[in-house]
Amino acid sequence: MRAFRFACHFLLSPIAPSLFLSFILPQVGYKTLTSTKFTPHSRKCHVTRQKKCVIVCFVQKTSDVIWQDTQHQVLFRLLDEVAEESSAEEVLQQLHFYAESHFFLEETYMELLNYPGRDEHIAAHNKFREELNNMLADESGHDAVSRQLISTFLREWLKRHIFGIDKELETFLLSHGVG
Repeated sequence: MRAFRFACHFLLSPIAPSLFLSFILPQVGYKTLTSTKFTPHSRKCHVTRQKKCVIVCFVQKTSDVIWQDTQHQVLFRLLDEVAEESSAEEVLQQLHFYAESHFFLEETYMELLNYPGRDEHIAAHNKFREELNNMLADESGHDAVSRQLISTFLREWLKRHIFGIDKELETFLLSHGVG
């Protein structure tokens, strides 16, 4: 699984998934074996050519603010790792640290540029912090089921946040020359 994940990071396709799967791959001799439903942040589909397997990733852009989009992608990658049975408890700590770093940067820009929706946005960040801290406080450890639940819950929260309130911040940042 790790080898595929590592390869996945280097095979990002800027081409629309349906075009890539239906037109480009057959042109070079690949046939689609299976494909995932392309929803926000479904990241891979498997294709093969003469028993060789390749994983191609399609990552949905989350923001036109480059640093914000990059950080969102890292957060989703960490949530993928949380869901893996083989991941260590440290992944949850990495997620916590990275989320705090991301929120700090957004909140700094909001303060510096006097963002009018700052209080509401920080309240949303604080809700995520609270939920994550509650999940990390569980002293009994995290089995595969709880990891999956944590990952799913936080992924859904993050998607709603990014494609909701973060879009308003993105528009504001771009209008102030932050990209």
